[in-house]
Amino acid sequence: MRNKLLTTVCCVSVMQIPLTIGSAANAEWESSANVGVFSEYRFRGIKQTEDAPAIQGGFDLSHSSGFYLGNWNSNVEFGNTTIEMDFYGGYAFDVGELSIDVGDLYYYYPDNSGNTPNINTNEIYAIGSYGPVSVGYHYITTEAFGVGDDGGSTYAQINLDLPLSDKVGVTFHYGASKFEGAGALDYDDYGVSIAYDLGNGYGIGLDYVDTDASTASWGNTGKSGTVISFSKSM
Repeated sequence: MRNKLLTTVCCVSVMQIPLTIGSAANAEWESSANVGVFSEYRFRGIKQTEDAPAIQGGFDLSHSSGFYLGNWNSNVEFGNTTIEMDFYGGYAFDVGELSIDVGDLYYYYPDNSGNTPNINTNEIYAIGSYGPVSVGYHYITTEAFGVGDDGGSTYAQINLDLPLSDKVGVTFHYGASKFEGAGALDYDDYGVSIAYDLGNGYGIGLDYVDTDASTASWGNTGKSGTVISFSKSM
């Protein structure tokens, strides 16, 4: 996925495979895919697999005009919910040296559909990048994963990506989650990620993740932790 829109720990870059459709006058499409094994899955700092490993993978299709569509999937573990499937589409473009990405993202949990509360969630997002700095704002148009009001919850983030060499990079992250109608759940998350490019689409990552989430509201799901990953892009 497009780095899970900067919200999931340890994602590697994806090799682009050009697919030319029609005549030379037609625009060019590109596809990419990725799969990874993670020691656990953290989303915005919160545990999603109760400390168990996660297998994750996704597929993207992008158009030379800037439009894109994609899907990303992972196992999860909360209650009877075991699968997360994300579907997204958007438009990415440049204004001078500023890169902008706007779109819509739907989080779908197939084995939770029809249950109460309904944790399927939709959000719209805008992400801007300038040099090594990226800033994102996400507005949830439904209940936020089954809690809060129907619309109004938000997530804001800032990231700093610093290459240490041709193969090693470090990312510093800070994010803030606000739950409309459920303010006791508000929290901040932060972390540091190190990624190493092994070549031929392979990569490994090491991430430190922490939050200030209240244990009264979140239990131990927001406690600090380290995530190790091994990924392949194609």
